[in-house]
Amino acid sequence: MRIGAHVSSAGGPQKVFAKAEAIGAEAVQLFISAPQQWRAPTVTEGQADAFREAHAAAGIPAFLHGVYLINFGSQDEALLERSVTTLTDYLDWAGKLGAAGTIFHVGSHLGAGFDAVAPRACALMRRALDAAPNESLLILENNAGQGNCMGRTFAELGALIHRLDDDPRVAVCIDTCHAFAMGYDIGTREGCEIAMEEFDREIGLDRLVAVHANDSRMPLGGVRDRHENIGDGKIGLDGFRCLMSHRAFADVPFLLEVPGIDGKGPDAENVERLKRLRTEVGAPLPGGLASPARGS
Repeated sequence: MRIGAHVSSAGGPQKVFAKAEAIGAEAVQLFISAPQQWRAPTVTEGQADAFREAHAAAGIPAFLHGVYLINFGSQDEALLERSVTTLTDYLDWAGKLGAAGTIFHVGSHLGAGFDAVAPRACALMRRALDAAPNESLLILENNAGQGNCMGRTFAELGALIHRLDDDPRVAVCIDTCHAFAMGYDIGTREGCEIAMEEFDREIGLDRLVAVHANDSRMPLGGVRDRHENIGDGKIGLDGFRCLMSHRAFADVPFLLEVPGIDGKGPDAENVERLKRLRTEVGAPLPGGLASPARGS
């Protein structure tokens, strides 16, 4: 089990590995373009070479996170085309950079209903997959339930994957805050067991390739996306201790997206909190006997 973090790519994507090392992160997630803009990634050839060199030297998994504007549930044709183009660019760059894949939010059906928009959403995601024919993964992230978002439940994520013909390039990232907001009681042994049984039934544990490790400011079932530092929210240290002891997460990298102790994002303290819990529950260390996660 690797403990990693979302790291700023300011100054160039190649710099994320030194920043990750500075906080003790064993896996990294990054944006390669502004997350609130449609601007295409502008990674230079020199930056790409430097990224691959730094990545190889660091020896840790890397994931890209897609921009927040992507919405495959929209009825706006221009927005849908932008979503396809942006996701294609990210999948293409993930392949070029040697990242495991691109984690992203499918979007909101805006009141039309999941079943009504899912077929078209999947057809558009298929276009992105086909346009970027490399080994990088298309990684769907579960949502917190607010704003008619798609992928709120493991059943919805499974339905999307099945409509994508169970393509082996499609995987899932579980956000712990989002799951908790949707009523998955992952902070208790019984609740975590029930949740992961549903995940295995609807999706398959082999498709779980990453965890966004975030505590929650909101109570269980609060249906709001409010991240908190590890142990300072409603999931709590006991909740993460329980979660990390579950067999489903033994080989899966945990990527922090917390506000940080000083409000500057994932930091050494939050990384250390998860590492201490990993030691307590006896989870496998990176490079141990356990099989590595896909993308590691």
